[in-house]
Amino acid sequence: MDGLYRKKPARTQRCLPNKTLSDSTAGLNRCVPLPKGGRLRLRRLHSIDRDMPSKRILFVSPIPTVPQTAGNRTRVASLLEALAESGHDIWFLFIRQEAGDEAEMRKRWGDRFIAVDWKEPWVPLHRRLKRKFLGYFSSDHRYGLDIDEWYDSNLDGVVTRLQGEHRFDVVICSYVFFSQVLTLFGPDVLRIIDTHDAFANRYRQYLARGEIPARFSTSEAGEKMAFDRADLVFAIQEKEREVFSRMTRTPVVTLSHMTPLNFLDGKLAIPGRMLFVASDNSINVHGIQTFIREALPLIRAQVPSAYLCLAGSICKAVDEHSGVIKLGRVDDLQSAYQHAQVIVNPVLFNTGLSIKNLEALGFGKPLVTATVGTEGMEAGIGTAFEAADSPTDFALRCIGLLVDDSHRTAVTEGSIRYIEQCNRNIASTLADALKRRVTA
Repeated sequence: MDGLYRKKPARTQRCLPNKTLSDSTAGLNRCVPLPKGGRLRLRRLHSIDRDMPSKRILFVSPIPTVPQTAGNRTRVASLLEALAESGHDIWFLFIRQEAGDEAEMRKRWGDRFIAVDWKEPWVPLHRRLKRKFLGYFSSDHRYGLDIDEWYDSNLDGVVTRLQGEHRFDVVICSYVFFSQVLTLFGPDVLRIIDTHDAFANRYRQYLARGEIPARFSTSEAGEKMAFDRADLVFAIQEKEREVFSRMTRTPVVTLSHMTPLNFLDGKLAIPGRMLFVASDNSINVHGIQTFIREALPLIRAQVPSAYLCLAGSICKAVDEHSGVIKLGRVDDLQSAYQHAQVIVNPVLFNTGLSIKNLEALGFGKPLVTATVGTEGMEAGIGTAFEAADSPTDFALRCIGLLVDDSHRTAVTEGSIRYIEQCNRNIASTLADALKRRVTA
């Protein structure tokens, strides 16, 4: 999934008032406009079980829901809204590990939004020296962190107080590295981890691509410890569910991403216009640079009117190129998608689930993605979107969607059917999960 799990807070970012989309480079961070109150609205799904008794749910996350600058933020926002639409009472405990627009989040959740500071826990000197020494002999020690190394114990008092005041039925924790919070609840509370990604030996995937590990990574034993603290684990895609299930006796279910649906009129798209929306993390930068260097010239040779628009902080990491327009920060994400004829996602390394792919389908836009970005979405290949394994194949599939109106229409219709069915399945899975009985 997108977004870095930063170890030090950044300055708070706020959504600017909506503007008319223009091909300017003013601002560099993607920001999704939200209706008043900061609410991300989902199209109502008939499969949501509104007859289920309301539960009091504490949602603990280091990820803000506003602004929507990364896939993990979209994941948290959509899960919170799905729970709220199901009729449950939600308390959102935001841990300030990274900056967010707290004013907008408070508008949405009122006094049930609680923000707490996060301080990077101190690691004793002897442990740091031991890690440095062993790191000369093993990358596991050089890059691997203890599962609770990012957990700030100052959170304990806040959570204990909230539980005493509200007596929650369910607590949901985002990410394994904050799973220690689950130990504060008794066996009468359903304790859930929403994993987002797999973190056991995660650093190896970066090294395999010649990149410096940039995110949290722990051992298999550490990830197992986190899972064992929970009564239920959410995996974001089926392959990760299989991996997690082999690590723990805690039940693991696949809960994909419930995508906000806002299908756009394809007739308003500008012919030849392709779009890539992303942050500037190294994975996105590597993928789009490869696309611009190897695929885009092939596309423009066959479709001279074709060009690529970049939206988000990815713009500041990409040099000027012929056929590339940098939109910069886009306050109105819908307008960016509205004017695009084809959405591209050439990212060559992915874990978890590609939220940016689902986002494109949620707007009803034709998508071409690298095959690695289809993990957890395999059922839609060839009908809901196109997948490619090489720059040449990627270019051919983009060309087909740009020049063949009937093919583009068929893929668009397939994407709408696919994403609507995905949302129905997710709503059903979520309802079943919350009906589970806690066993001591």
